[in-house]
Amino acid sequence: MRAKSKKPIVAVVPSEVSGDDRTALTNAFKAGLIQAWKRDVEHGYCLTVTGRPDAYVEVDRLKKYLDNLKAS
Repeated sequence: MRAKSKKPIVAVVPSEVSGDDRTALTNAFKAGLIQAWKRDVEHGYCLTVTGRPDAYVEVDRLKKYLDNLKAS
């Protein structure tokens, strides 16, 4: 009888959005700064802004990015 081959263990990164980020993204959506957003495990967040290509924003730079959108 042959031994079963084991699948490699892959580290799972949580795809959950923190409470602070969710609040910031929701407020930006309600203000019309962004049209949509989703959590991208590899890049941070994928934000859709009207008239621009989708932007991938790292988690630690989200607030600064949204502030820059608000200022422009």
